[in-house]
Amino acid sequence: MRVFTGPKIPTPFGGEIKLPDFETPPLSLPSMPDARTAKAIGHGLGEDAAQIVGIVPWIGDIAQDILNDLHHAEIKKILTDAEYRTFAEYNKSFPSSVALARTLCFKEV
Repeated sequence: MRVFTGPKIPTPFGGEIKLPDFETPPLSLPSMPDARTAKAIGHGLGEDAAQIVGIVPWIGDIAQDILNDLHHAEIKKILTDAEYRTFAEYNKSFPSSVALARTLCFKEV
């Protein structure tokens, strides 16, 4: 989509310089999640929600670790090796559900 047309700037040498047009890259919609993607994102939400359980005194930390391990094992079963590597990179800076959505719905071409 063209935002604006580049202007022509006169030069002291009798010519003009035309600046390039400013355009946005083509927008692409994310792919709709299929059953496998929805199941993986659901486990990502479970893994993120398990952090809330960790607030409970004494038993919360143990329960959080168990829930995280269970959900992460299911995520690892669902994803392919290449998808899991991409998920692991995104998971360093995003919550699990966001990292899974970026990995599975917003695939970079």
